[in-house]
Formats: sequence, structure tokens, C-alpha cells
Amino acid sequence: MFDTLVKGLNEQGGGVRAYEACARAARARIADEPENAAALFLISFAAQRFVEAYDDQPLTVDAAGEELEQFTAFVSTLDAAWSAGSAEAKLEALNTVASRINATARS
Repeated sequence: MFDTLVKGLNEQGGGVRAYEACARAARARIADEPENAAALFLISFAAQRFVEAYDDQPLTVDAAGEELEQFTAFVSTLDAAWSAGSAEAKLEALNTVASRINATARS
């Protein structure tokens, strides 16, 4: 469900502009998928955080790989919860991803 955003990111090379496009795509989906708004907002926020951190800054292959791995984990956590379908699983995934994003923003 949300993995298409990661697929697009990979297809565009995983650079700053790819994350920027991913953030835009996630935000655009919110209007059509209000039931997924919180998850899409977190995905957009995480992608935009990458853009803000690396826009006009050097980005090593190692850093790009680590960021992609982390971003993919966020999206996978949300995808798994949405596949499970229960409100409890979705809420737990949202809280988990939000906590992880917050932790990475602080480091």
C-alpha cells in the first residue's frame, strides 16, 4: 500500500530530489485517502526531513544507504499494520514510526 512510495524513491535514485518527490506524492495522496492520512503524513514528514538535512549538502553513499534503510523500515512498519487491518495495529505502528522519526531527528 505505502511501499509504492519507496519503489518510486528507488526508481528515482534515492537522492534528495527523489525524497522530495516522495514527500509530495505522499501529501498528494492524503486528499484521496483520508483514512490513511496519518500514515501518509508521517511518510511525507520523514521524506521531507531527508530533503532538509541533505539539500545542498554532501551525501555519501553510506549515508544515503542508511537513510534509505531507515525510511524503508518506517514504511514497512506502516504497511504491515495496514495489512493487518486492526485499528490497534495501525495506532501502534503510527506511534512506533513517530517515535523513531523523533529519535532520528534528535541524533
